[in-house]
Amino acid sequence: MPALSVASQPRPARRRRRVVPLEQLAMDLGSPRPRWDLSRLVERSPHRPRILERLEFVRRFFPELADRTVRVGLARKRGVLGWGSLDPERPGIWVRPRRLSYFTIAHEFTHFLQARREVPGGERACDLWALARSPLLNDAPPGYLRLPGSLRRCRRLSPAQATLLCQAARRAIAARESGERRYLLRFEREVRGTPGEEARRG
Repeated sequence: MPALSVASQPRPARRRRRVVPLEQLAMDLGSPRPRWDLSRLVERSPHRPRILERLEFVRRFFPELADRTVRVGLARKRGVLGWGSLDPERPGIWVRPRRLSYFTIAHEFTHFLQARREVPGGERACDLWALARSPLLNDAPPGYLRLPGSLRRCRRLSPAQATLLCQAARRAIAARESGERRYLLRFEREVRGTPGEEARRG
């Protein structure tokens, strides 16, 4: 029998290694907190989708609420558009769904910041800080700050009016940070000197 060349000699079969799958690391970060805690009245309300849509939109401008569950109820007292909880650990908002503006929600969310001592107390200050958050939230006039009649009587503010109020509010807050104690009156005087009709047309 002819000798086999080295190149043609069969190689010994390799032993197959047993593949042991690695254990998967499970990172249990805990279940995220729910964003909303809806009351039974809200859950059963035909306006529930509209309420949540508006709440979600405004919440984007309040990163302070990122890790909080917000209680949501209906304001049933006549003449009240909304109110917010002043408990810093349990933020809540109660709204009237048929008259629910972005600004009302922003105002009530700002009460939560007041409860955390991040905004000065009082309804007028709450209005001012809510106005300063974003022009996109200023769809209705504030209820506690003094405004010219042309603005106060508006059921819905125009984009120009919303921007005007936002900028004036931010200037008033900056003045307060510089030591101005009558910053609320400063805001009201500045807005009073702006023709509402021109802002509406702009």
